[in-house]
Amino acid sequence: MPPKERPQPKKWKAPKGPKPTQRKNKNTIGLGKAIQSARKQENSIQYLPDGEMRFTTEKHEADWVKLRSVTQESALDEFLSTAELANKDFTADRHSNVKIIRMDSHTDSRTQAVGMTNAQKEVLNAKQREHAKDLIVPRRPHWDESTTKYELQRQESEAFLEWRRKLADLQESNEDLLLTPFERNIEVWKQLWRVVERSDLVVQIVDARDPLLFRSVDLERYVKELDERKANLLLVNKADLLTRKQRIIWAKYFISKGISFTFYSALMANQLLELENEDTELDKDEIVTIDDEITEDEDIDDEVKEKIAILSIDQLEGLFLSKAPAEPLTESVQGKGPILQIGLVGYPNVGKSSTINSLVGSKKVSVSATPGKTKHFQTIMLSDSVMLCDCPGLVFPNFAYNKGELVCNGVLPIDQLRDFVGPSNLVAQRVPKYYLEAVYGIHIQTRTKDEGGDGITPTGQELLVSYARARGYMTQGFGSADESRASRYILKDYVNGKLLYINPPPHIEDDTPYSIEECKEFNEDLYTFERLPESRKEQIREAAKSKGIEIVDLSRDLNKLTFSAHTGGNDSKEAKSVTHGGKQAALYNAAEDLDNEFFKMNGVEGKLTNPFHKQMGGVAGSKKHNKMNKKSKKKAAMMSD
Repeated sequence: MPPKERPQPKKWKAPKGPKPTQRKNKNTIGLGKAIQSARKQENSIQYLPDGEMRFTTEKHEADWVKLRSVTQESALDEFLSTAELANKDFTADRHSNVKIIRMDSHTDSRTQAVGMTNAQKEVLNAKQREHAKDLIVPRRPHWDESTTKYELQRQESEAFLEWRRKLADLQESNEDLLLTPFERNIEVWKQLWRVVERSDLVVQIVDARDPLLFRSVDLERYVKELDERKANLLLVNKADLLTRKQRIIWAKYFISKGISFTFYSALMANQLLELENEDTELDKDEIVTIDDEITEDEDIDDEVKEKIAILSIDQLEGLFLSKAPAEPLTESVQGKGPILQIGLVGYPNVGKSSTINSLVGSKKVSVSATPGKTKHFQTIMLSDSVMLCDCPGLVFPNFAYNKGELVCNGVLPIDQLRDFVGPSNLVAQRVPKYYLEAVYGIHIQTRTKDEGGDGITPTGQELLVSYARARGYMTQGFGSADESRASRYILKDYVNGKLLYINPPPHIEDDTPYSIEECKEFNEDLYTFERLPESRKEQIREAAKSKGIEIVDLSRDLNKLTFSAHTGGNDSKEAKSVTHGGKQAALYNAAEDLDNEFFKMNGVEGKLTNPFHKQMGGVAGSKKHNKMNKKSKKKAAMMSD
């Protein structure tokens, strides 16, 4: 039989339905190609004007990475940055003996102590004034149209390296002087050079709580070196934190030294702008903070009266125009008139961006509580003929008594802080104990003289432990007080002005600093009942009313009041602290608590007339613990069985 034919396979047919369409590429901006092109440019060959061929495989950093602020470097990072500035190559030899010396190794316990004596402070201040002329800012080398880009970069690096060497020699030759961390990134200094070169008026914005720490005298000299017609102005921002008496003392000091200055508050100006934009019926005077009343017997000059006023926005604009040169120094662009350029420079977190926003009338520049928000040089047109130039925040080299001052003044970011002991000690030393207790509603338990304290001024640790225990901030595991977390809250309150301390100026006669007692007298008007938050004032009023106290004097009456977590009594020695989170939160005085608990014996007083073992049975004369009695009872039980 012939074989059967196999059936032919069915031909494939496309399924019925919509035809498949090619998926559309969502990457419409070509990001992948942009990255590939950037990588090719990084490794490309460049020919210099003199015919030299240059090839590099180094990764080029983005602009935001180049302009990051660098105020402190490790020994290795400092060595690498110095080698890069000097354009030097180096090799590592594992067999050579290399010793790395820390530049801050000479720092002694003075920087971590609660405070210095008046004599120590006066000696250190005299040495600081002697070497104040050595605190210089780097100068940009002279250049013109014929200078090439690579020549200018080489000259700038050499000048910047020489500047860093001078500051290093100053630190090494004077071990007693503490040089504050300063900006070590040349890219950030280049932004300052551009602002100073093109500005007709250079405005240094300083914090009113310590103007001399934020002022750079050498920057004013540098402005005059570039062009004698350029002008300088010191803008004392956050002046609403000062009382009228404090502004008078500072104004007299500035006038005696021939410093061109003015008081301003960017916060108050922006609040007034918000009221105007919202068209509310609130009185503008409500924005103004507490100020001293003008007394009739106030003996001050007319010049001082005029200078202590906190300027409004329109007054500040008029002052800028009056202080600037009559004619702009830069040539006008074709088709446009001459433009007056005003440069704003200063430390991070002094309020440069807030000042610009108040002048412009709207939010043109981003503002942040973290120091160093502004990264690039920016220009903002104030009008058709006036331009503002905003410079990134710069930490200038300066002298300080300890490193905690920069943290308390808001120069260094608090969230990145590792050593919180020094700044916390400064806060505890500067702000009185009774005001800290009133603001936070806590009772600070200080060490007695037997434990190494004085019983009056708390240390930073005692403040942090009391705050953490009252708020319930405890660490995991052992359950002790979380001092690191508590320090961040307290230091931010200090930087934001909730806890106030104003540094007084030196004496006009001899430039000597104020003594510790004079500093306390200078700030005593800041620590009153009226300056407390409203919620805390209500609590203290109710507590004072129950005690029959009408006018509250915090320094006199606070230890008698009980409110929030603060427990007072008739005597401050009887005050007890609330131990939230257990007694393990206060490890340093746990021995005293254990002794008190043991000797009090849970409230049983030592008035027993009979032996202890006779009281256990509850019947006088009981022989429950007599061995002979126990044996007789045991025998009787066995006989009954």
